[in-house]
Amino acid sequence: MAASGFENSLEMFSDSDQLRFPKRRRLLSDARISNVGPVVDDTGRFSGEHRVLAFVGSREVDVRYVETSGEFQLVAEGEVHDLSRTDLRDLANAIRRYQETVPWDDGEAGKVLVGLNELIFPSCLSAFSVRSVSDLGEVVLVAGRADRLDVDVTLNLASGELLLMVSRPGLKARKRAPTTQEAHDLSLALRPLVEGRPLSGKTALLAVVIEATRRRSMH
Repeated sequence: MAASGFENSLEMFSDSDQLRFPKRRRLLSDARISNVGPVVDDTGRFSGEHRVLAFVGSREVDVRYVETSGEFQLVAEGEVHDLSRTDLRDLANAIRRYQETVPWDDGEAGKVLVGLNELIFPSCLSAFSVRSVSDLGEVVLVAGRADRLDVDVTLNLASGELLLMVSRPGLKARKRAPTTQEAHDLSLALRPLVEGRPLSGKTALLAVVIEATRRRSMH
């Protein structure tokens, strides 16, 4: 979801004088966690989601953590909104504050915090190794690995959009744009496969991807 769509979601709080957010204010910066727990279905079985209930001012917000995909989403008035990296950092800080206040070791909060940390701290692609390079028409696909992660890099030649699909054992792959640091690391990892090598279909495709990562690392 585009950033503007999420910013518009703040309008749901506008009927409260106690909770009026300027559009650019961090929604979860002062969140107070009231409960963290698994979501179960009608039979009592774990649904694969965790629910984080928090108060922002006088209003309660509901954040869902989907273990199978590693996604975090804000649920409000029947609508689902994605969280920015800043929102995720604020939520992690709120959960840490919550853990300090409860008189027990909250394992469910710990699971959610692990999921947050995996999203907040980007994967290190300096050790990226290529398994295959494919020309899919408008898209170039570079499949590889970094540490213990499967990482696919796609470049849309028409739009110039550069995306990563990162998957961990037991979790579905998530597609997202690389951070500037990830793009920089990826560029450094790919250059030795092109520099000083004879021109071929593979090196030509890699050169295009390297240029895209270089541009991304400068934004």
